[in-house]
Amino acid sequence: MTAILSAQDLVVRRGDAPETFDIGRGLTLLNTSRESDSTLLSLTLAGRHRPHSGTILLDDEPSSHRERFKQIALAGVQEIDSLDRLVRVRDVVREQIAWSQGFFRRTPHTSEAIKSHKHVERWLEPLQLEEIDLTEQVGEISPLDRFRLRVLLALISRPEATMLIVDDIDQVRDMDLRRELLDDLRGVAVHLPVMVNTVNEEGL
Repeated sequence: MTAILSAQDLVVRRGDAPETFDIGRGLTLLNTSRESDSTLLSLTLAGRHRPHSGTILLDDEPSSHRERFKQIALAGVQEIDSLDRLVRVRDVVREQIAWSQGFFRRTPHTSEAIKSHKHVERWLEPLQLEEIDLTEQVGEISPLDRFRLRVLLALISRPEATMLIVDDIDQVRDMDLRRELLDDLRGVAVHLPVMVNTVNEEGL
């Protein structure tokens, strides 16, 4: 396996046991013991938290947390990407597009223009969001589509991402829906390596 990301003797916080593992192309499911451990590991790998010690390689090169922050899309961390249920889907997608491109570029206004934007369109089919109604409020769409939306927003925010990390897929409580989401992420992984963090592999 050609590793996209490698953790070598990684200690996320003082007192933790060192971890060594590789993340390759396609979809990788990483099982951790507790939700708090899972989230802190995701934050660390994605450059949002500095580890206590160890090395994280990207494409066989040592990486800083700043480099990983720029190159790795991160979804599923409530403290970072939770969504206001009263905001329209169109508004959160449009805002993310605006942040992902230069300040002087025009941001699309209509639903059709938003869906056809280059940072959006390529991910709609694998995430099964082609028919999402952008005029609805976030709280009006299904819980599964809300999680898919968080993944979409992460991908929009890093249009040149090296990989995608999805934390705590166990937030989707229904096992059938969770398997459906994993199928979606396999579709994303055709284009971009995906690592999914879970504390419960049962039924997956």
